[in-house]
Amino acid sequence: MKIPAENKTIQIPHLLLIAGNGRNVGKTTLACKIIARFANKTEVIGLKITPHFHPVNEADVVFKTDNFVIVNERQISSKDSSLMLQAGAKKVFFVMAQREVFYEAVEKLLQLLPDNLIVCESGGLHDWVTPGLFFMVKRTGEDIVKTDLLTHYPIIVNNDGQNFDFNINRLDFCDRQIIIKN
Repeated sequence: MKIPAENKTIQIPHLLLIAGNGRNVGKTTLACKIIARFANKTEVIGLKITPHFHPVNEADVVFKTDNFVIVNERQISSKDSSLMLQAGAKKVFFVMAQREVFYEAVEKLLQLLPDNLIVCESGGLHDWVTPGLFFMVKRTGEDIVKTDLLTHYPIIVNNDGQNFDFNINRLDFCDRQIIIKN
């Protein structure tokens, strides 16, 4: 397992990281709402990181090793990464990486990206980065199953199936940092 030197994490203040309490809790929906909120004000980069490898169009591959692949999402489909693009992200990258090399994949990705707002959906990235904000999405009334996420002090966002209990209009992006306004 590749662990950062001295267990350090990468500080990324312009990253809004979204994880979830499970599948189909609204992670992508929240990411798309946030992207749409900022797309008219600043260039937003969408990012989906998964440990699951899927076939990709080789023409869209930006970088590839034996352990991870970075894909520039350009297709219009119902895939999460494509939905981010359709929501208004300037660019969207789909990263498939073994969990042990998430850190390495993110280091490479950051070399390719400007300091724009990044909205990322990933269930495991929290172990390798310190984002500007970290949201954990769960269904209203459900117990938290992924208790390991709590050690990273996420902001819990409940989804009742129609609405989220967090007002995304409280978010602001200034000085290359994603913050919550009072």
